[in-house]
Amino acid sequence: MSEAREKDCFRQAAEALGAALLVGREGSGGKFSLAGSAPDWWPAVFGSETEFRERSPFLDDFISGAAAELWRSHEESEGRGALRSGIWEENGPGASEDEGRRYFFDAVAAGSEASGSVLLMILPADDRWREEQVVVQNAHEQSLNRRRLLRELEKKQILLECVMHDLGNPVATVLMNLQHMDRHLGAANESLRPAVRRAMAQTERQRQLIRSIAEVFAADLSGDREQLLGNAPELVSVAAETVTACAPLAADAGVILCPFFGAALPVVGERLALSRVIENLLVNAIRHSSKGQRVKLNFESENGFAICRVEDEGTGIDPDIADSLFRPFVSGKEDGGQSGLGLYFCRMTIEMWGGRIEVRDSESGGACFEFRLPLADGRGERS
Repeated sequence: MSEAREKDCFRQAAEALGAALLVGREGSGGKFSLAGSAPDWWPAVFGSETEFRERSPFLDDFISGAAAELWRSHEESEGRGALRSGIWEENGPGASEDEGRRYFFDAVAAGSEASGSVLLMILPADDRWREEQVVVQNAHEQSLNRRRLLRELEKKQILLECVMHDLGNPVATVLMNLQHMDRHLGAANESLRPAVRRAMAQTERQRQLIRSIAEVFAADLSGDREQLLGNAPELVSVAAETVTACAPLAADAGVILCPFFGAALPVVGERLALSRVIENLLVNAIRHSSKGQRVKLNFESENGFAICRVEDEGTGIDPDIADSLFRPFVSGKEDGGQSGLGLYFCRMTIEMWGGRIEVRDSESGGACFEFRLPLADGRGERS
């Protein structure tokens, strides 16, 4: 390509980009001349070809430093190459003497293959600068949000440990005293031994449940679900044990427990936490039932999932809280003194194991809570 044709191509490219193209020669004392007409912003920011380096210390340093080295290597090796300066800022005239407009530019240094001239293209970079600022700002905000999240997680972890400590210590003390009573019961009080041992068993179970709850909440905070997986507990047998544990509460309330057990259903999960889920649902159903009403417990399997339903004959679901019932600290209008964490624990636990829990009105007019978990015996896959 001829020298004139090459310069014309460079000039047209510069005009299309709204850039200024300057042409010079190495060894000419750093003199440059504009190729073509100057862009509108050129006089206000850089003046003329003879003064633009004085007006911009950054550009002068780039030309005499990195760009000069590129041009020298180009002349020596006759190779091709270009070098970008990166975005920098210039101040132009503003509305007043104390206020100037901010301009952002990017320069590209290159060598002319045909004539051996050195080329310098100065491009407006306001849009690029704004885009980079957005990216940088987003990165800062994400970093800030991450630090805030970590601080919140740390606070919740500390609170969880404090609560579990305060719950666990009294239970351990009760268990220790029951064990002491069991060891020192005399022949005259032998009839009390079965009741004491039942209390010991229930207290030990409660201590294990507290530990299980702590593990579930800790896993929710850390996102580590794998730590909650046990050895494929069998849903029906766990439910049978839980029904037995809840029978005294139902008897005191005059509520009839009607479990309908079926074939074994090994599921993905952990035995103690699964027992806690079923217990929460049973206790909830008993609490919302009147004397003489029934609480049913049903099981089935479908499409690789085991399904458990707890159904009562109470007042049904309060429509005001139906959509938020499984969120933390949400409880029914009649749940005086309840924390609103039981159903939240159920949802969190079931979902951690790849399952799902929901509630709807039952055919009897009460509530029907249903959860499903992946089968763990080859009939289904963990999700």
